[in-house]
Amino acid sequence: MAEERLERKVTVILATDVAGYSKHVEKDESLTIKTFNVREAMLRQLISDFRGRVFNTGGDSVLAEFASAVDAVECAAAFQGRMANINKQPDTKCRLEFRVGINMGDVIQKDDNLLGDGVNIAARLEALSQPNGICVSKSVYDLVAPKTELTFNDLGIQKVKENSFHAFDLVLSHLQKRTVRRPFKTIPLAIGAALILLVASAAGFYLYDGAAETDASAFTTASSSQPTILIYPFENLSDKTDSNSFGAAFTDSLIQSLSQYSGIIVLSGSTSKHAKQNEYTDAQMRDNYGATVLVKGSIQSFGSNSKIGVRVVDLKQNAVGWSDNYQFSESEIFDIQDQVGTEILNYLHINVVTGSTTKDWIKKFGTLENLTLILNARNEWRKYSPESHAAYWKYIERVEKNIGEGSPAMDSSKAWGLYQKIGLGLSTDIETDKARMFEYADADIENYGSAGSYGLRALLELRHGSVGCSKATELARKATQIGGAGDAFTIAGTVERKCGDMNVSINNFKNALRTTPNDNGYFIRAQLAGSYLLNADYEEIQEMANPLVNNRDIRPAMLALLAYADLKTGSKRTAKAHFQKAKDLGLKVGHMTRVLATPAQVDDFFTVMSEVGVIE
Repeated sequence: MAEERLERKVTVILATDVAGYSKHVEKDESLTIKTFNVREAMLRQLISDFRGRVFNTGGDSVLAEFASAVDAVECAAAFQGRMANINKQPDTKCRLEFRVGINMGDVIQKDDNLLGDGVNIAARLEALSQPNGICVSKSVYDLVAPKTELTFNDLGIQKVKENSFHAFDLVLSHLQKRTVRRPFKTIPLAIGAALILLVASAAGFYLYDGAAETDASAFTTASSSQPTILIYPFENLSDKTDSNSFGAAFTDSLIQSLSQYSGIIVLSGSTSKHAKQNEYTDAQMRDNYGATVLVKGSIQSFGSNSKIGVRVVDLKQNAVGWSDNYQFSESEIFDIQDQVGTEILNYLHINVVTGSTTKDWIKKFGTLENLTLILNARNEWRKYSPESHAAYWKYIERVEKNIGEGSPAMDSSKAWGLYQKIGLGLSTDIETDKARMFEYADADIENYGSAGSYGLRALLELRHGSVGCSKATELARKATQIGGAGDAFTIAGTVERKCGDMNVSINNFKNALRTTPNDNGYFIRAQLAGSYLLNADYEEIQEMANPLVNNRDIRPAMLALLAYADLKTGSKRTAKAHFQKAKDLGLKVGHMTRVLATPAQVDDFFTVMSEVGVIE
């Protein structure tokens, strides 16, 4: 049977989302959502006025198509002009700032949706855009610049993720002209005896902390799905020598504190010193060490008082994610160290590691110690093995000991633990464990009523409830409406995959990735790939998974799904290699049951894959 020919076309794509949306939601969720809905309606009307159409939305993002590059750019300029004027008004309570990216390129038409590189590059341009700004590709610039009086700023060749493109800023009156650093050539990763091995300890992940080396390759590590944090030595801005000592001590303290969480990689003090000795740029620290997040700061003393400035830089986006300044006296030095460390760690946990889900946990569990234990428990749960299940309960028991036996804050964690216990076949009394599981989940809804509460209840109903799909779908949709946390979208995607619309499932997983961009262990990405497979979106699987195949911690399910997509698109040799690697990493039937909807689909998956290999 001949494969269905993909419907392709060349079109202009406009991509936009809200800068710092999660921070607005944290500050005032109801006002943010209400304001966004008004601004989105304004954008939709402008898109229609300029002869475009909206083809996809998700969370705070909008994707639109135009037949004319001039129409797309003028539409974006009109919208950003209106937004700038609105945000200037003193009675504007929620000042949302949008980023816009515009690209013209080849796309795949699938029903009313558009897919492919043309859309992806528009999204990359949007990420590169300034808040309240517009960033366009050269293909758009070449068409628009000669036909309008608009002014553009040449940013040169930019590399965002796997895409390289020539970008231009549209110069707008409310924005300053900027210079964006050209990307540095990536240094190849040397994997072998020359590498310094990552050593996993009870405190986290470290590079060997020996004497500082002169060769950057000695500090290079294999790429990972986990965020990799580099804490740069704090700079002394005064003449006092004790500022140098405090800066060094503060740097070491942050490294030690952050390393207590096993879900991230913290580069060692020797790596930090090596970067400083060689005066590396942010881009070089990203390329040489594989760092994705950079923490920088400065110390300045004047009399008996001191001032510390801290900023956290997202090296993937080349943007400052968080910054603050603190003044303190000599007697407050240890208190300020703890305060700054806690705020940095909270930012990293919320915005880098696990996304918006964590804000609910901070309220529940109170201290950084408890939050760290919960995050470690979460990592163990996602490994989904009898050994990791036991480790999960140990973390939960430690938190409960800290906050008090029988605390309502522990109900959801206990429900999740019982859910996994049943799923792994470890329960000796399934009916009793099910009853307790539902009891804990219902109590969490009653006490907290968060997006996570309803998401958990939806999953339990899907897998073990008496009503099933109808109730699970109702609960899952309520979860996404309440808060839109990453876990809520992930569960909604799982529910819709089995009970609803596959395209809705895909959009939910995409929204989950937007709120949890670092997706530790590819948990969400594997789920999304499963929905892509059931929707026959094989090229989407390949586009997402191919850049990840050499990461040291890629999940077997992700490789297996990629192998399936390779086979379906005629790449049998590549499919065999990817499937073999999945088996080498321990691929089991159970891995696929968590990313596909039904046992019948799992059976079909392995039947198809039997052409290139089987598992025991």
